[in-house]
Amino acid sequence: MWYKFAAYGTIDLQKYISENEGEDYDFDAELEALLQSGVSPNFGVIYFHKLNENLAKSKLKNYISQFAPIGTAKALATFDPITKEVGLRDLQRGDTVDDMAQSIKHELRHSVDKGRAHRQPYISNLVLDMATDYFSKYKDQLVDPNTKKLKDDQGKLMLMMIYDYLSTKMTDLFMKLPPDRKAQQVAKFVDKLIKRPDQVYEVFQRLATGEDEKSVISYYNVNHPQEYSTLLSDINDFFSPSVFSKFAEKYSFLDKQSIVKALKFVIQDPMSLNASNVLKDISWQGEYLISQILQHTENEQMKRNVYKIMYDNFQKFLEEFMKEPAETKEPDQFKEAKKGYNAPRTGKMKKRWSVKHKKSIDCSNPKGFSQKNYCKRKRRGGKYKTEG
Repeated sequence: MWYKFAAYGTIDLQKYISENEGEDYDFDAELEALLQSGVSPNFGVIYFHKLNENLAKSKLKNYISQFAPIGTAKALATFDPITKEVGLRDLQRGDTVDDMAQSIKHELRHSVDKGRAHRQPYISNLVLDMATDYFSKYKDQLVDPNTKKLKDDQGKLMLMMIYDYLSTKMTDLFMKLPPDRKAQQVAKFVDKLIKRPDQVYEVFQRLATGEDEKSVISYYNVNHPQEYSTLLSDINDFFSPSVFSKFAEKYSFLDKQSIVKALKFVIQDPMSLNASNVLKDISWQGEYLISQILQHTENEQMKRNVYKIMYDNFQKFLEEFMKEPAETKEPDQFKEAKKGYNAPRTGKMKKRWSVKHKKSIDCSNPKGFSQKNYCKRKRRGGKYKTEG
């Protein structure tokens, strides 16, 4: 339904899940607690038996069938929309449980994206990684050193790449097959995995000209039609009003205007060097994603939406941040103490005038010795309480 989608094409997982689990269900908190229960805080090692044991007790079991290890270091989490299995790898240096939770949310958004099946075929992340790995291994054999052009045509390159993939990843099974069966398996995998051979060939061409591998991968990831909503949703998470609030709390020793000025600066020009440093302080993953989108996207609307998400979330943060603190309610004991403040004392040698009596004295026409002396002291600048 339309209300499950937030503005700008982002996908609101909380709305999807709370529809079944109730409005009070906190999906983010549940996911975070579940991961914390099965990930070593010191070494980042994942205890899958513990994770799956706790998953069975959680409402998340309706959306995730099980957790299992994955063999690649390139992804922190994967998700199979058919089996609902989430693949995880151990945390590496710099990774956090928050990062893992964000990766899982990214993958789950794909599973609930109703427009996914209707978009045009595009090079998959699996094939993109396969192509860059293959080129890295065989660059000298693939590229003419003089012309910097590929030696083989598109069709032959696809067959060679898949043959290398199968002989590497499925060595025991594939290498025992007779030549004709190997050829059949290669053709089968080419047809199954490579939906856009023209894009795969384009990847090889870009790498052959010397373009950086990370830049090539970022370009295809950012422009993938299936990633549009999920990447914008990631930006919405990385720079939510609550994240801005955490940043402000970290620098609470500064005045509010300085914090607001710094945040305005980065929102207006996130690609500048100084802004980049502040964005990294807010969210290093968010800063990296913004830089990749603004550098590589060919979709101008996506750029505009990145700025709009940042601006709108900042405005929501600002509304709360700039509110004046509510007046502190006076404790009852303080109120009781004020009742007797400056009241006339009783007892010998302890009498004094009340504030009410002092206000009643007309110093232009004082009566008696005491009032005359009081008015003289007052004219000399003596300080007297005037409020009761």
